[in-house]
Amino acid sequence: MTDKPKIEPILYDALNSVSDFVSQVTGVKPTQWEIADALKRYFVLNEIKDHILMLRENENGEDVG
Repeated sequence: MTDKPKIEPILYDALNSVSDFVSQVTGVKPTQWEIADALKRYFVLNEIKDHILMLRENENGEDVG
């Protein structure tokens, strides 16, 4: 049996923010399956990658604009 990685509170809060946002705009709370499926989509993964690269560049003092 392998140990599951620990989910830090900041990631838990982010997932709750996604759930809250979808609930607000659709009127129905999304299931965990729905959120997981959405997060694995290519477009979302690409947007997340671009955002992380932007944050990393900004942390290194490089121009983001």
